[in-house]
Amino acid sequence: MIPMVQVDVFWAYGWGASLAVAGGKMLLAEKKPFESEFFVKTLLFLSLFWAPTGMLLLIRHPSWETMQVAENFSSMSEWLILAFGLTNITQGIVGFWVGLKLLEKGHHYLAHLNWLLGYFGMFFILLYGWDGLGYDRFLYDRDMLPGSPAWTAGAGTGGTVMGALSSLVTLLTSGVAITLYIDGLWLIPPFALLVCSWFRRNGSELSYVSMVLKYIAGVFVLGFGSAAVSAVCVAYTGEILGVANNIARAQGLAEANTAMHILSYFIGLPLSFALLYALVFRPGMPGHRLLTGLTSDGAGRSICIQPVRLQAA
Repeated sequence: MIPMVQVDVFWAYGWGASLAVAGGKMLLAEKKPFESEFFVKTLLFLSLFWAPTGMLLLIRHPSWETMQVAENFSSMSEWLILAFGLTNITQGIVGFWVGLKLLEKGHHYLAHLNWLLGYFGMFFILLYGWDGLGYDRFLYDRDMLPGSPAWTAGAGTGGTVMGALSSLVTLLTSGVAITLYIDGLWLIPPFALLVCSWFRRNGSELSYVSMVLKYIAGVFVLGFGSAAVSAVCVAYTGEILGVANNIARAQGLAEANTAMHILSYFIGLPLSFALLYALVFRPGMPGHRLLTGLTSDGAGRSICIQPVRLQAA
């Protein structure tokens, strides 16, 4: 049942890390950052807005929310359900803490990459996952029709590009999608308000619309795009190592070759990271400009620069 928390763990981390960066120099000016309004509001956001959305998905769509692992809600251990709710908050706290530590050391760009890492992890699991079938699991909504069978490899896409596109279109109007839309209406406005207001208080001269658009571009262009590149690298590395088609492997129609499948991650992911750094995230490249532009004032200076703290007399 570990897959249940995989996506949400990374997503929660991304929320917390993003809010730490938004806190910027005002957060750094706090003598006790974890008693500041920035951490308190981050904790309230994670508890009151983020965690409930995950629980709603788990209750309404247990198979989909667990990447097709759980048959239904009652089949899950009570302890795992509790852990799911708990980690949706604790991982956000971890993301905030790591982001704060990076800012304290002056690593402003790494603090941006820190929140992007959360989205990368989420998207990589959805696209590729632990068995190369993340996309197939994601595109299968067992709750779409009463009595729909449990997911099996290939059920979501049929193993074809056209099948994946057809399933994606269908998913957009499914029960899962409707729940996601409700979650978005509950979750996104307070997050956007916190992030944008904190950026402005720290000296950003960007409009709220520009901030939101830049953040969305970071999430989907950089986060999703990087995950897609990494998924392709891992898949082709596996093919070079002799790993058969993942659907065929899951259906027992080809040798599992588990050792080479695991090795493909250890080779493919570092290769993709090197490629992405050279072409996208290296200083001066598009990814670097987009992320640092989110926390720059009108003169191009970082609004995350740590201020001098006044010592008490």
